[in-house]
Amino acid sequence: MKRMDGQRVLLIAPRFFGYERDIRAEIERRGATVDWLADRPYDTPAMTALTRLRPGWVLPAADRLYARQLEELGQVDYDIVLVVNGQTVSARTLARLRSAYPRARFVLYMWDSIANRAHVRKNLSFYDHVSTFDPQDAEQYGMQLRPLFCGRGFDAPAEPVPMQYHISFVGTAHTDRYAVIDRLRGTLPEDIHAYWYLYLQAPWVLQVSRWTRPGMRHARMDDFQFKPLDKPTLHAVFAGSRAILDIEHPRQIGLTMRTFEALGAGKKLITTNAQARNYDFFSDSNVCVIDRHAPVVPAAFLRTPFAPMPEAVRRRYTIEGWLDELLGL
Repeated sequence: MKRMDGQRVLLIAPRFFGYERDIRAEIERRGATVDWLADRPYDTPAMTALTRLRPGWVLPAADRLYARQLEELGQVDYDIVLVVNGQTVSARTLARLRSAYPRARFVLYMWDSIANRAHVRKNLSFYDHVSTFDPQDAEQYGMQLRPLFCGRGFDAPAEPVPMQYHISFVGTAHTDRYAVIDRLRGTLPEDIHAYWYLYLQAPWVLQVSRWTRPGMRHARMDDFQFKPLDKPTLHAVFAGSRAILDIEHPRQIGLTMRTFEALGAGKKLITTNAQARNYDFFSDSNVCVIDRHAPVVPAAFLRTPFAPMPEAVRRRYTIEGWLDELLGL
């Protein structure tokens, strides 16, 4: 672990399943002092949608909020300004930050595609270093490709945990996820034990989805959960699973966080993202790429254990490896 003793870091990152806390904790563990501001500070469902669809309407309010928060932080000489996504960090705010902290190194990490955050592209020149999880964006915009990481709590257990499920899935039932799972479970042998936790925000969302998504037209209410799965239960499901199913958004190219959580936990990965074949962790024994339109997992894949990865590969996809690479430590 590379130390950061005495350094001051300004972290601007969205609230996202606690990953912003994991990033902050890792930087602080290395001896640095961290101040955090929220990217996308207005995170009610309505404001989240407005920020995505009409960022120009939200940025002036975010500018005023950041100006006030920076004033409250006082005179700080930051060594690093680390921005994750920068969805509501405008050119005006970045210019203010550059002027206030001329000595700081500005780093941007995109864990969303530029296609979904088009206005961020105009701000790339403000940063000294830019990385992305998306291989297509890396090539098109000259960014460094840096995949995501395994969050805290997903490390392989010190003692073996009895297997309860051959395959499990926990996630939001967006886009075609229900349809993929519905097709897949119809192909599994009877002796394969599966755990499915498809989350929707409310029953009315299912009613709307039945009309708007052909693959959910005949979905049953009891196929879904309307409360997010708590982290201790999620970790227990992971620990008791042999393989984790990952279904990325149909328009997404970069690998999901779930990919690295599965591998970090010492679990096999079943994924609809064919890009997984291009990464150094790929092996036929641990990773099964399926067709989202006709998903089939060989029974032998589910009946054989995870093959340990080389330690250097495993560490690269931890939050420690992510931070080392991102900050050039």
